[in-house]
Amino acid sequence: MQAVDALLIRATQEGALPGAVLCVGVGSQLVWQRAYGAAALVPAWRPMHCDTLFDVASLTKVVATTSLVLLACHHGLCQLDDPLRRFLPVPAPLGNVTLRQLLAHSGGLAAWLPLYRWLLPHGPQPCTASQARLRLQQAVAHIAATPLAYCPGTEVRYSDLGFILLGAVLEAVYAQTLDRLFIAHVACPLGLRATAYRPLYGPSPLPESPQAYAATEACPWRGRVLAGEVHDENAWALGGVAGHAGLFATAADLWRFATALLEAAAGRHDWLPAPLVRLSWQRQAPGSTRALGWDTPSPGQSSAGELFSPQSVGHLGFTGCSLWLDPCRGVSVVLCTNRVHPHRQNPVLAHLRPQVHNLVMRALGVSAP
Repeated sequence: MQAVDALLIRATQEGALPGAVLCVGVGSQLVWQRAYGAAALVPAWRPMHCDTLFDVASLTKVVATTSLVLLACHHGLCQLDDPLRRFLPVPAPLGNVTLRQLLAHSGGLAAWLPLYRWLLPHGPQPCTASQARLRLQQAVAHIAATPLAYCPGTEVRYSDLGFILLGAVLEAVYAQTLDRLFIAHVACPLGLRATAYRPLYGPSPLPESPQAYAATEACPWRGRVLAGEVHDENAWALGGVAGHAGLFATAADLWRFATALLEAAAGRHDWLPAPLVRLSWQRQAPGSTRALGWDTPSPGQSSAGELFSPQSVGHLGFTGCSLWLDPCRGVSVVLCTNRVHPHRQNPVLAHLRPQVHNLVMRALGVSAP
C-alpha cells in the first residue's frame, strides 16, 4: 500500500483536501487503516484520527435507507413494487411510483428541491421531535405538489427527494423514527458502535463533542463551521434525520458494514437473505449504472477506478466519503474525507478517488477487472 499511502500524504500536505481516513478490507480482514491530514483547518487545526467521525452524507442512502427497505421487504411489511400511495397520502402520478423506482432513481422526481428554504423561511431553527415529524409531513406534501420532472420509469435521475420519501415510508411501516430504526435493525445486529444519526431534537449514541468529528463547511446559512451536525441543509431542516442524509460514522464502521453485506450476499450472515442482497446490486434499467440504492461501475469514468469488477457496487457522499465493494474478490474500500471543509468548491477528489482505488487494487494484486 506504499503508493496509495504516498498519494494521500501528498494530497493532504499540498492542500488537495484537508484530511482522510482509508480502510481496505479483504474478506473479513481489515488489511489497511490509516488517517491522513487534518480533521479541521478552521477555526483551529485538528489532526485526523482513525476514529474520527464523518458526516457520510449520501452514504446514508445505502447504509441506512436501502438496508431498511430491504429489511422491511424481508419482514413482510412491504414489497419493492408496492406503490407509494400504499404508505403515504400522495396523489397520482407520484402515488403510483413504486419503492423499486425510488430506490433506482427512476421515479420521475427532480434531483433536489430547497426544502429547507420552504420549511424554514425565517432561517435555521431547532426543533422538537414532534416538530421534526411535522416538517417531514410538510416536506412530503411539498414534494407531492411539485410536478414530476419526467415520466416514471422512462429514465434515471439521481434524486435526494426519492430517498426522503423512502425515509417517510419506513417510519410509516415501522411506526418508529428512522434514527431508532437504524439502531435497532442495522447498527445493533451488525455491531456498528460508531454509526448513527445525530437528531437535533434528542440524544444520539455518538459523542457530543465537536472535537470527535471531521469538520465540514463554514455554512453561510447557519453562520458557523459545522462539526458533528449534519451538513445537508434539507436533512438539518428535518431535524437531522432523513432518508437521504444524516448518518455519521467512522471509516472502520463503514468497513464493518461493507463486510457484513458481503457476508450476507455470500449466505454467511443471516442479517439479510442472500438473494435479496444480490437483487439490490443488479442494474435496474438499460443504459443506467444504478441498482437498488447502489451504483455500479461506469466504464472508463467510475469513481471506483478501472480495476473493480463489473459486479461491484458503491456509493459516494457529497461531503467526501465513499464506499465500494467488489463481491467477486471480497474487497471493500472505504475512503472518508472532509473535502467540503471549509468550503464545497473542491473538485480535486473526483480525480483523486479513482487513483486511490486503482492503487489499492494493484497493491492487492489486481491488474484487470
